[in-house]
Amino acid sequence: MKRSEIIIIICVALVGGIVASTYIASSDSATFAEARVEPGKKVKITGTFDKAHAIEYNPNIDANLTSFHVIDAKGESMLVRLQDDKGKPMGLEQSESVTLEGSFQNDGSFHSTHLLMKCPSKYNEQKHQLSAS
Repeated sequence: MKRSEIIIIICVALVGGIVASTYIASSDSATFAEARVEPGKKVKITGTFDKAHAIEYNPNIDANLTSFHVIDAKGESMLVRLQDDKGKPMGLEQSESVTLEGSFQNDGSFHSTHLLMKCPSKYNEQKHQLSAS
């Protein structure tokens, strides 16, 4: 076998490994109702922070646990327990949308291990208009 053929085989194997690991590591996107069907299966849920409920955070009991409600794409509001070593997420109340990665537990609660927030744009014309002087 030629040296160039060996290099091509190694490159193809590396690309295949990267694609396979990306596919395996990705989680399914779902709503709370879909995720509830398979407890323990890691899913990704996109929704908005539910302002009708307060954020529960007590650093004296558990500094890594934050509980809050999220409304998913179907309009269902669910209590989410975020376990994150960074503590309470800053700006959660002002976020436009949130993406959670986690799973339902056997007790029926949704536990998240990762939270991604989309913050409001500073270029939003409704909130940031130049005043005429």
